Amino acid sequence: MSESLPKIRINQTGYHTSLNVRMAVLTDGPLTVTDESGNIVKTIEYEAPSFDEASGDNVRLLDLGILPAGKYFAKAGTESREFVVSESSPRDVADALVKGLYFQRCGMELEEKYAGIYKHPACHTAEAADWEDNSKKRLVTGGWHDAGDYGKYVGPGAVTAAHLIYSDILFPSCVSDNLNIPESGNGVPDILNEARYELDWMLKMQRGDGAFHHKLTKAKFAPFIMPEEDLLQEYLMPVSHTSTGAACACLALSYRAYKKYDADFALRCLDSAVRAWKWLEENPDFEPYKNPEGVNTGGYGDRNLTDELFWAACELYSAKGDEKYLKSAEEFFSEDMLLAEFGWANVGGLGALCVMFELKETAGDLYLKVKNTFLRQSKKALEVTRLSGYGTAIPSEGYIWGSILTDMNNAMSMAVSFLLTGDTEMLDGAMLQWDYALGLNSLDICFVTGFGERRVMNPHHRPSGSDDITDPVPGLISGGPNKRYTYPQTKEKLGEDVPPAKYFLDELPSADTNEIAIYWNSPVVFVGAFLLSEAAKKDAR
Repeated sequence: MSESLPKIRINQTGYHTSLNVRMAVLTDGPLTVTDESGNIVKTIEYEAPSFDEASGDNVRLLDLGILPAGKYFAKAGTESREFVVSESSPRDVADALVKGLYFQRCGMELEEKYAGIYKHPACHTAEAADWEDNSKKRLVTGGWHDAGDYGKYVGPGAVTAAHLIYSDILFPSCVSDNLNIPESGNGVPDILNEARYELDWMLKMQRGDGAFHHKLTKAKFAPFIMPEEDLLQEYLMPVSHTSTGAACACLALSYRAYKKYDADFALRCLDSAVRAWKWLEENPDFEPYKNPEGVNTGGYGDRNLTDELFWAACELYSAKGDEKYLKSAEEFFSEDMLLAEFGWANVGGLGALCVMFELKETAGDLYLKVKNTFLRQSKKALEVTRLSGYGTAIPSEGYIWGSILTDMNNAMSMAVSFLLTGDTEMLDGAMLQWDYALGLNSLDICFVTGFGERRVMNPHHRPSGSDDITDPVPGLISGGPNKRYTYPQTKEKLGEDVPPAKYFLDELPSADTNEIAIYWNSPVVFVGAFLLSEAAKKDAR
């Protein structure tokens, strides 16, 4: 499959002037780098490419070090590849990924002055019916469409908002404050403005007793139509423990993030979180969420509540300082909790961020236990990166539905590990995952819409597939290769012999390899903000 692709693989969006340039070669050396005038800037001798199990390629990963701003040409054998180095990378992509969430907004018109050619009227503005009692209806507008469909889900939304909020807390000002969204210029960072659009909706999803409805969807997925054409009844699905736990944690975190900008909103978030915690205390018999009979939208079933409770207890202790929350966090923590993961199903890592960067020594013994456990687990991500010919933090068996989340989970864990230890191997590992997402991979494809020479053009995304515009909505990241949970039609097209890292179709029907999701965008934002922060630190020295 790779024979017709370029033999030099690069980050197709460019490299930052203060961060190392890395690329992969699939041909014998040496590699010569020249500037626009033809002057040789660097020559690298390297061993012959070696076999990479995940991709089936013979490949060699090269580190070119730091290069000044400019346009360059990398040459190896008969191959030549143009690449750029600039101060705007990776900010342009990180900004676009946040703006991509704006394009997922539900319940409001996307006006031309903000959305350009991707404008459309307001969608899903009718009252929602309670699934368990259809006679009960209320207005629950807003929030983000979760993925390529038009459903809205509390747990994934809470995690997405938390990624954005922690990006702002840990790496302030690393995403532009002029994203051209309706709230731009209101004195609040735009990354928090965008997160708040989801938080406002999430608050509406809380039931009177403190519990959160699991999701707001139709009974089944809409066909490929524009969102404003999706007029069937929306339903508030039953409440769940995991959605209540994730919302509780995210809203307690939001209190900390927004209180200096909007004290009233911050207090609303905290009050909601406290009521959610009370419901969880009063309803300790955990029942994993299952779709009611007749419902065929995303289930987001999670069979473990402990990580949500741990995260929520940490954030509530940070917000309120009440020792009962610290005691709960200590009770729910265990050394086998997955702390180096940050997806919708495993949120213990978000609790770890709270402990390691906010609570610190005020958490007593819990701080050291969490930190040591996190550092031990994050080493696994680096080990996977070392074993990959492309430096990709996805093992051969890890190319599953949404494998980009596996990769970005590991990128986040390495970024956080670097912040804690200063281990430059962790910094390098995180950077390689950024490069992977943007073209340094066995498919030679940039997974972010709107960027790269060879980019995803046909994501499984209803607006992109229904708006009669050639280019898809920009700033959305594809889920990427998936050989574990694939549709029969994907297997029929690709067969069994295609390696896992290449098991990908840039085709609209291929939700199994090419869907988008809000909680895939957000960890990439976190990694981009981290890299911008590190570049700024180097520039300041």
